[in-house]
Amino acid sequence: MPYSLQSKVIVIVGATQGIGAVAAERLCAEGATVIVGGVSVERGKAFAEELRSASGKAEFRVADLRDGEGLIKLMNNVAEAHGRIDGLFNNGADLALLEGDTDILNMDLRIFRESLKVDLEGYLLACRAALPHMLRQGGGSIVQTSSLAASRADTMMPAYSCAKAGVDALTRHIAMRWGKQNIRCNAIQPGMIMTSKAIAMGDSLPLDAIRAFTPAPRLGDPKDIAALAAFLLSDDAAFINGQILQADGGLHTALIRSFNPFEGLASN
Repeated sequence: MPYSLQSKVIVIVGATQGIGAVAAERLCAEGATVIVGGVSVERGKAFAEELRSASGKAEFRVADLRDGEGLIKLMNNVAEAHGRIDGLFNNGADLALLEGDTDILNMDLRIFRESLKVDLEGYLLACRAALPHMLRQGGGSIVQTSSLAASRADTMMPAYSCAKAGVDALTRHIAMRWGKQNIRCNAIQPGMIMTSKAIAMGDSLPLDAIRAFTPAPRLGDPKDIAALAAFLLSDDAAFINGQILQADGGLHTALIRSFNPFEGLASN
């Protein structure tokens, strides 16, 4: 049975590849009108045309998380053209910054500042641009792509981890501040998702180790995240708000359990 997404207008920021692209396909299949947001005009227009060729309702709009004024213009144009904005899926990120995201002594501070600007401030700006329209129409749903890096310790990636922890805090803030106005905001922390980029990285990722450590019998597929995003954006998730949901095959649970000083002790 399809989710209750028929006739909803949903903006995806970061929709031209990876998880965002698969989410756009899923939402179109569920009957939503999808605004494909991205920075590459050529790729975005071509992808929107693919969605329409598959009987989906989609259109491309430029969406740059570094451009607050551009995001306001985007949301205003969508609301004017369609009469409403029912959902926003914040999914964009600048993964190129990860290469220099080492530790706080060795990292160029530009990496830290740019990570916060794109992966956190950009999400805030997109929410600020969409929220007035959602409030005016009586509600809406926001979904944000977070990361397991937001809630686990690591010797690397402090900039990315701080940005994603901020996304989780932003998510809870929006839910608390405007929940009574029928605004929902939730975040997804994906596990190891085999996007085309992850597949291309091949041997540079410890995939065998991650697969062995993950309780699920496989690694993640972008469709896993797209399915959860579609649910959270739908009316079927009307009572879910302010949640940070892990779609990781149990990886986070396994990481927590990896050191248990009480394991093996008899319970009283």
